Amino acid sequence: MHKILIPVDGSNHSLKALQIAADLGLKYSAKLLLLHVLAKGKDAGDLLGLPASDAFDKDLRLLLEKADAKGLGEAPTTVLERAGEAILNHAKGRVERLGLEVGFLPIVSGDPAHCILKAQKETKASTIVMGARGVAFQPDGSFGSVSQKVFQSAPCTCLSVK
Repeated sequence: MHKILIPVDGSNHSLKALQIAADLGLKYSAKLLLLHVLAKGKDAGDLLGLPASDAFDKDLRLLLEKADAKGLGEAPTTVLERAGEAILNHAKGRVERLGLEVGFLPIVSGDPAHCILKAQKETKASTIVMGARGVAFQPDGSFGSVSQKVFQSAPCTCLSVK
């Protein structure tokens, strides 16, 4: 069985990547594996601005709104973990209704490219489908740094979505 690894961070690009991965999963009877790398360095406002923030529960949204209003800077790890769980559940809900087999990998922290490559190795995923994150805004059309690192080192098929 094919396994498709999809790093999801709640951004537009990762949600588009999720849809393409779902289409591939349906076509090739693949299992989707969702990975979330904690958004270290992001503040509450950044998290509230994500398209997937609609999936945040009332308590998490209130916590983020208060932190954003106070300008507290980087969100604490516990808040990032709660946001990550909500993003994963949101992603799972979007593809599960299509009848696909979906699995979660544990939420991880660290360099995103390294975490994605490690997850691919551990799961033996045959494909990585990920958002390009910001490629559209780069005048030379180059990949984002995480995508570029993953594509240079991954031993499998990689798709970038913007």
